[in-house]
Parts: sequence; structure tokens; C-alpha cells
Amino acid sequence: MNGIVKAIGSIRDTVAAVMRIHPVKQTKQTSKRAAPPQFQIAIVGTAWCIVQSRYFVTANHILNSGQPRDLSDRYFLFVVPQNGDWAYHVPIVGFELEDASADMAIIEIDPSLVPNIRIAPLPITLDAQSDGTRVATCGFPAPEIVQANVDATGNWTGGRLFLKSHANEGIISAQYEFEGALMYELNVGWHHGESGGPICRVEEPIAAFAIMQHYRNVQTPHGIVAGPHRGRSLAQIEGKLRDVGAWLI
Repeated sequence: MNGIVKAIGSIRDTVAAVMRIHPVKQTKQTSKRAAPPQFQIAIVGTAWCIVQSRYFVTANHILNSGQPRDLSDRYFLFVVPQNGDWAYHVPIVGFELEDASADMAIIEIDPSLVPNIRIAPLPITLDAQSDGTRVATCGFPAPEIVQANVDATGNWTGGRLFLKSHANEGIISAQYEFEGALMYELNVGWHHGESGGPICRVEEPIAAFAIMQHYRNVQTPHGIVAGPHRGRSLAQIEGKLRDVGAWLI
């Protein structure tokens, strides 16, 4: 089987879309009747499983646009097995790690709340990867949410959105030390919503070594534009990965 085909097949069922439900502050009441609560709802990023149906890694900046997480927000994971007809959602119940400097987070779900599906973990390698290494990425481009139903406490109860994961392939184009961490640049692009997804080597054994985070700014005659996409090595959070029982190879 072609290496990239096998890699994408292995990676796709480990990824999940992250939904943020943010309560909107009410304007001053003009009547005695309380207005129903209002929420901003969006797919803000991608997470991927590191301990079966329990712990996931993502980019920390997706939780609140790079600011400290708002404790009034609710977060849900959506999984779409092999981009099929059905999406399953589950609330995020814990934040095991929120590292703004590394832009990495480890989030937790309750496996008992997803008894009908098995979310497989993706193995991780902490070894440095060489320039030219073939890579695969996978994430969820943020869809338009056509209809959203949320209860008064911010729980997702259903809606309409076209949610499908998107895979890509390329190579490691450059690597260097940046702010005390190993940074990889790729000739792979990604869309809004895919941040936090895994960057994996294609060669066996397939394993994630970094996450999709951001890009390097590039100066042009017309101003600063988005340059090469990049992500930090997962070795930066090795201790926490071991603490939660991530699959390290």
C-alpha cells in the first residue's frame, strides 16, 4: 500500500474538531423579562488522541485566540470516523496541560460518554526528524455552522454543519532552535480550524512528532504575509506526555 495512503488512513480516526461555546454578555435589560442566554459558537481547532478515548493534544492558542482560557466557556470534541455520515460529540471535562509558551495543551474527555465509538491513539516519537522527511497532516477546516442548538448552560444539543477532516502531505523543509525548542517548517499549508492537528512522519512506524501551530511572517514589497507553516517538537512536553500515558515509540 502507498505510504501516504496508509498514513492518512491511520491518522484520520485519531483527530477531532474542537468546538468552543462562548457566552455573550447581555446588554442592559430594557424589560423585566430576562433575555435568553446568547452564545458564540465556532470550530476553533483540531485535537488528536494520545490515550484511547481519553486524552488529546492540541494547540493552546485555539482555546481563546491566544489569551488565557475563559473559564465560562464550554468545549466539545467532534469526531467523524473516516469522514462518514455521522459525527459524534463529547464534552471536554479537563485541561491536563495549558502551556502558552509551547503553545500546546492536553485536554481530557470522559470515555464513558462515548461508548459507541473507539477513538484510537496516535503514537508519538520524540526523536528529531531530518529535513526532507515525508510528512502527513490532518485537521478540520472550520465549517460554517448553519444551525446551532445550545441549552441554557452552553451544552451543544444539535445543529447543522459540514464537518470533514482534511489531510495533506509534504516534507520537512527546515528546522532550527527557536525560543528554546526545536521548530519544524513544512511545505504544507493548512486552513483555519486545523491548528492543533498532528504532524506525522509517513515512513513506518507512523508517528506524530509535532503539531500544526502557526506560520513564520515573511516581508514582501506589499507588506507582511503568512510564510512557511511550522510547529514545535512534542519533545517540549515530554514529561506531561509520559504522565498521562501517551503512546511513545
